[in-house]
Amino acid sequence: MANEPTKITENLLNVFNYCFVETVPYEFYKPKEGKDIPVNLEGKNYHCEKCGKTTPVRYHKRPLTYYSKGKLAEERKVYDKLGKEFPTMGQIEAGEPFWNEAVCLCTDCAKSSVLQEDTPEQRVYNLCEELHGLDDLVVAKAKAAMENTLKTWLGTATLEDFGKFDLTGFEGVRDLICAAILTDTAAEQKDLDAYTSRMEEIRKEIGTLLEDLPERFHAYAQRSVLVYESMNDKIYHEYSVAFPAEDTKPEEYYIYRPLEKKRVTMFLEQPRVETLDELMMEAGFHGEWIDLVTERLKALAGE
Repeated sequence: MANEPTKITENLLNVFNYCFVETVPYEFYKPKEGKDIPVNLEGKNYHCEKCGKTTPVRYHKRPLTYYSKGKLAEERKVYDKLGKEFPTMGQIEAGEPFWNEAVCLCTDCAKSSVLQEDTPEQRVYNLCEELHGLDDLVVAKAKAAMENTLKTWLGTATLEDFGKFDLTGFEGVRDLICAAILTDTAAEQKDLDAYTSRMEEIRKEIGTLLEDLPERFHAYAQRSVLVYESMNDKIYHEYSVAFPAEDTKPEEYYIYRPLEKKRVTMFLEQPRVETLDELMMEAGFHGEWIDLVTERLKALAGE
């Protein structure tokens, strides 16, 4: 068992972000004069189109951020929709502070409206988001169940039980913890079975829905204000990417955006946890479990 999430969990997160959050690939290149536009980017304002809530997010300060012409044109359309005056090229070239604007839905408004919709487009995204949550939840449940089993074993363990392991080094303590956890894996197996069943249901339903959708369709998709964003509509790279400031508070908005069938399919076809061993590897080994062992040993020694 590792201390950090293994490649299955990490890869699922990366693929989900690629399919539904920041959908342009990474590529390195130097900005070209006349093609890439340097902007003094300050941050981004998220505007809920239903309740009017606005969340300003400042970006990590950098000298200039380069926009592609297409991305800047997209921003102009958002300004027009909000009835805001878009800066002139003279103002942009002079380095006047610039803010991105986004018209979207806050989480509360999304939950009461679009996330309840049964249109094929929105249903596909909603199911993908549900599956993304299940991918994380089954691992979190496994970690909690493993810890609970360890605590149960420690609650009845005697010095004789501890004596079966060489506790002078980390490996011995780890072996004890793993052995204790493996005494009861019923909860983990139950959660895995439920996850597998629901995962297959979701895959089947999305597959049916996609049959009647075009290659490119639109739906509201969640975006955290903490996620980086590229100011190039084709790729992201060192010159175009903007990162929220470190003190940014987490919040989610739903943005109406284009989605692609091939990317949805890519997300569905990613390898996922299939066996109990894989699930427990994903849950990992956690340092605080060693503290539980140490505390129990001290308690036994004091009896």
